Amino acid sequence: MKRIRAARVALALTNLSNWKSRVHSQGSTHLFPLLALLESGAGTASAPVQFNETPHEFAFWDKYFRLQNAEPAKPYFNPVTLRYAEEGFPHSNSATIRKNTFAGKWKGASLTKINDREEWELAENYAEIFRDKVLSKGGTVTRVPVVDVAVLMFRTDEFEDGANAKSLEAKFRAVFPQRDQDFERMFVFHDEDSERIFADTAETQDYEAAIAEALVSDVRSADSIAALPEDPGEMDLNDPILTEVQKLLRFGTSGIIFSGTPGTGKSYYAKRIAKHLVDDPNRDVFRVQFHPSYGYEDFVEGYRPSDAARSGYEVVDKTFLDACSRAEAVSGAGSLVVVIVDEINRGDPARVFGELLTYIEQDYRDESFQLPFSGKPKHIPKNLVLLGTMNPYDRSIAQADAAFVRRFDHLPIEPSREVAELLLEKAKGFDAEQVGMIGDWFDSMQRLLPFGLGHSYFARVGSIDDLLLVWRYRLKPTVDVALALSDQGEAENIERSFQALIRRLEGGADGD
Repeated sequence: MKRIRAARVALALTNLSNWKSRVHSQGSTHLFPLLALLESGAGTASAPVQFNETPHEFAFWDKYFRLQNAEPAKPYFNPVTLRYAEEGFPHSNSATIRKNTFAGKWKGASLTKINDREEWELAENYAEIFRDKVLSKGGTVTRVPVVDVAVLMFRTDEFEDGANAKSLEAKFRAVFPQRDQDFERMFVFHDEDSERIFADTAETQDYEAAIAEALVSDVRSADSIAALPEDPGEMDLNDPILTEVQKLLRFGTSGIIFSGTPGTGKSYYAKRIAKHLVDDPNRDVFRVQFHPSYGYEDFVEGYRPSDAARSGYEVVDKTFLDACSRAEAVSGAGSLVVVIVDEINRGDPARVFGELLTYIEQDYRDESFQLPFSGKPKHIPKNLVLLGTMNPYDRSIAQADAAFVRRFDHLPIEPSREVAELLLEKAKGFDAEQVGMIGDWFDSMQRLLPFGLGHSYFARVGSIDDLLLVWRYRLKPTVDVALALSDQGEAENIERSFQALIRRLEGGADGD
């Protein structure tokens, strides 16, 4: 005998959340109140069925969505909102929205009260109403994934050894009977590998733990926010980017800019290499970020209010001069000091660097010049290393100044399938076959997007749920921006290719 895998139950909740994001959010909450009526036989009955809020509504939620290990005040879970629900949820939410909206506003059903009896009758066109009010959004109809609903609701049942996705669909249709045309209007079947759904009954399945992991807790304190993993300690000396940086340092460089599309790890490399080069990362690494309003007075030296000065202002050193002073202090020991400039091309080079554009060159290091505000003599030590990051495809900024560009060495960091797959393997949420599927999709994005797609988007992606979150809130906005001036049909193709990837990861076919 077989039983549904706990991990597949968690995935079902993820998929229902993804379904909700593609249909009307409020309307999606009507799915399970409607299923409660269908279970009572309302979908095939020729006359009204008795369905009292108490006990029938509570019996439905107790059977499918009550947790034994939840807090007593919130014993249910809502599979659409992914939240725990209070003891009175079947009345305050489920029964209420069915009466007020599905029956009252949408006319998808009628309710007749006879003494202590409640009789329900579905409208002839209830499935069409559900399709229009819930499933149709932006001209697209997104039907309910029936296998996911069945996985969730039959999670504790046993199945014959030969059971598959079709078996789940058949059981769903038997427990929640509808006319064929109504089922087809509302639900969609995606086939998938039965091994991803079922396991032998001898294998322990902790459904409550899987559900609890998929539900969203109320974040009200810093302790609820996930901690990011610490950076690894020592950097691999064989890392190709570190090797190229050290070759440039030995050759003699005025500064190195890591250049590439978003998500390739430019800032990550700058930070890790800086920590590798210096003796004391807390004192010997300085970091700033340029932006269009950033100027010389922010980077080199500028004025600040002072009660001691006759003018009310005094000239103070800023980040770059502080770094120069620190470099002078450690120069006797032969140590390095690093200045990291993120988004180095988003500032105006002439405005930010001023005369430093000349003196950052290695040929002019240690040569004295006069600062314009304070009038003090200054020089830039040879042991000061400049590392910058730059997205050369950022169309919100002007073409970088030629004098600025030629003073730096430019080290491209390209999107890497190998790195993307290593990140996925490190997260330990996908098997080798699934990692390869994501790698294939990653390669296709390099061809479909004008500037490619960075690999660091896949850091800490350890499940399909994580991948869906990254797609929805990070990758898709990046795709939309990249294709803003091109054919929007390409964006739709990429959306479809991602959804096809998700179906393959779940063990299903590409199509419906």
